[in-house]
Parts: sequence; C-alpha cells; structure tokens
Amino acid sequence: MKRLPDGTPILIRHIRPDDKELLARGLRELSDVSVQRRFLSPKRHFTQAELRYLTEVDNHDHVALVAEFPAQPVRRLIGVGRFVRLREDPTSAEAAIVVGDPWQGRGIGSMLARELAARARGLGIRRFTATMSSDNLPAQRLLRKLNSEVHGGHVGGGVSELVLDIAA
Repeated sequence: MKRLPDGTPILIRHIRPDDKELLARGLRELSDVSVQRRFLSPKRHFTQAELRYLTEVDNHDHVALVAEFPAQPVRRLIGVGRFVRLREDPTSAEAAIVVGDPWQGRGIGSMLARELAARARGLGIRRFTATMSSDNLPAQRLLRKLNSEVHGGHVGGGVSELVLDIAA
C-alpha cells in the first residue's frame, strides 16, 4: 500500500487478466478530453482482442500497473501505467499512463511513472518514449519529473513524441 501526498492510501499492483471489465469500465468513465489525450482519438470501448492485449501481459516486455483506491465500495481502476519494450531497441520502451478524471492532479500519475521506471530499469530498459497530444501539458510535466532532460517534440498533426533517459 502506498500513500498519496494527501495521505490517501492507494494500492499499486500488476494488471491481471481478470481486470478486463474494470479496464473497460475505466475507459467508459474517462472524459472525452482524457480519452483524446491518452489515445489521440475518440475511443469509447476496447475490443476483446485489445482487452486481452492490455491485461494479459508478460511482465518483461510488456508491463502494466494499475492503481486502486481500496476504500471504494465498488472496485475501480483509478489509474493505469504501462510500458512495452521496443523490438528494434530492447533498451527502450513506449510508456503510457492514464488517470481517471476525479483522481487527476493528486500524484497517482507520478507514482505510477516512478514505479514503471523502477521496474523498467530492473529489466534493462534505459529509455522511455511517449507519443502524446502536443497539448497534453500534464503528461509532459509528468515525464519531466522522471528526468528534466526530455528530448523530441512536435512531429505534426497535433502529436508529440518525447524520449527520456530513465537510467539510474
């Protein structure tokens, strides 16, 4: 159990295959802005193949962590962070984090980012890449918390690709 800066207890754990419905519900509950920032397009549901891919991970080349607030009466995922190792460069991974709208700005994204970076380093990954909406300033600030030297930038069509070193 971890604690947010305000003292709220948060459980961070590996995603499991039985989280498919929780993940699907989480997407349905995101605002249009949060969906656009995370997926770069409108997306209101996952296919069964996507749910398998997102929840049945190997925890080596594809790691996904979820955050839960254990005091909720109904289980919900309040944040998800993942990285997928790049085939063309096994020391790099594409990383992504999404936090439910009511929980944004409370430190969950930072907590997930630190946990992901620690696990990635333990697996020999030295760099994260992230593709995001160019106006997603919260995500850009989050990456700079891991390393103030973030490279890359706007690549067109309202999209930015950023790269940062996560080596200790």
